[in-house]
Amino acid sequence: MAQKADVIEAMKELSTALDKYHPNTETTHYVKKTMVELQKSEAVDFIGGFSYFLTKSSMLRTSEGIELNDIERKLWHKLASYKDVGYKLFPGIGM
Repeated sequence: MAQKADVIEAMKELSTALDKYHPNTETTHYVKKTMVELQKSEAVDFIGGFSYFLTKSSMLRTSEGIELNDIERKLWHKLASYKDVGYKLFPGIGM
């Protein structure tokens, strides 16, 4: 099962790649900023923040016209693959 640390690590990898290939873009800054915020979050805050991040980061990337290279695309999909972790990360919060 995915852990919060796995999600944060995937964000770090994506952030590093975006910073290398697309520095000074709003998308790159947003990924970095959100990663820092999510590191401090727990439970519902983490899940909500990560879900919002997935939507907003995709919209930002599209609106900026950023074309991902193969490395970035793999990292983006790796991070997006965690979209279903949700309450699996923090089963105690329930629904």
